[in-house]
Amino acid sequence: MNLQKREFGYERRPVPFLDYWNAVDAALKTLFGIDTMDAGIEPDRIASAQQEGQTPGDFALWFGGKYGLKLISEGKAEWGRQ
Repeated sequence: MNLQKREFGYERRPVPFLDYWNAVDAALKTLFGIDTMDAGIEPDRIASAQQEGQTPGDFALWFGGKYGLKLISEGKAEWGRQ
């Protein structure tokens, strides 16, 4: 959620769906080297994750775990790269 400064603290504002989707893409790219199109993730599933309050990173990790994706960092360790 976005936080916007108010006189007495911060107010939660909903993140626009496309911003959330872009953040999911960025998380998937960083963690697994794919995006939502590569993974075949439907917009409805992304919207559900947003409504459930999942962070984009949490959603990406959940998706990767569900489908047995290997983290980029695991591949680098396996291949001996830094």
